[in-house]
Amino acid sequence: MIVSALFVATAIFADFLASDLPIVSKTAGKIWLFPNVTQPSALTSMSPSERASQTDWQLPALVAHGPWVGDANPEARLRGPFALPGHPFGTDRAGRDVFARLVHGARNYIVFALAAVAASLLLGGLLGGLAGIFGGITDAVVSRTIETISAFPVLVLVLGVQAAVARASITTLFFAIALTRWPQIATMVRSEVIRIETRDYVMAARALGASPWRVLRRHVAPNIRGQLAALGAFGIPAVVLIEASLDFLGFGVSAPSWGETMSEFRHATHAWWLLAFPGLLLFIMVVAMNIVGEARRARLDPRGS
Repeated sequence: MIVSALFVATAIFADFLASDLPIVSKTAGKIWLFPNVTQPSALTSMSPSERASQTDWQLPALVAHGPWVGDANPEARLRGPFALPGHPFGTDRAGRDVFARLVHGARNYIVFALAAVAASLLLGGLLGGLAGIFGGITDAVVSRTIETISAFPVLVLVLGVQAAVARASITTLFFAIALTRWPQIATMVRSEVIRIETRDYVMAARALGASPWRVLRRHVAPNIRGQLAALGAFGIPAVVLIEASLDFLGFGVSAPSWGETMSEFRHATHAWWLLAFPGLLLFIMVVAMNIVGEARRARLDPRGS
């Protein structure tokens, strides 16, 4: 939980950990508060040398480099950790700061994973609940759809969706990953709904005239909240791995990412830091969040007590 919370905190405060713009400064005769977050055009339109000449004082971020702009000096490219002042994790092939790429990559991965998992939980929970409650043709359609999607490897399906659209974007990637995650959730919800429907209190509610929607909302949903939370905890590292794999293969979106940084190692095999740092972060995040999910599932398992 602590390690997972540290990753979330890194995502929240990424602009304070690595940014081209300072946290607060007096530039061009004006005091700027949190320009690293707001990114005012008056400052972003200046070159670094112009900002430095017009700045009276400033409080920089922990690393005064952003993830996008690289050093124009060829000598600053592919330099190792601490080989250059202000670059604790070194630079990549474009002269961009690796620490900044990793920090902002953590934000992109966590925000994207949370959104994709939330969408898959909503879609899978709704379709699984409808299949379990109504049965019949609804159950058959949902079950056949689950079997069809589950027949494809996740990475292949996501790559196929990305290749099928005219212009791949963060939106298409979001829907592609959400599409691959909901069948597992729907299967669990459907089985739980069928099991809970045999309970006396659900049968009594039906006998009293409760509609299927009311049974689903009032009696079924509270009983599967815990299982959904556990699946969500497992889903976040799974989505992060999928996105990192796509970035590594060159099918991701244009954004700072760990997978894209690792992919540069193929063109500069001596630059070990391009592989070691993002690979280590990816390993730690996946292990930590899987342990959180496993602990959550163990608490919900009645046999564990």
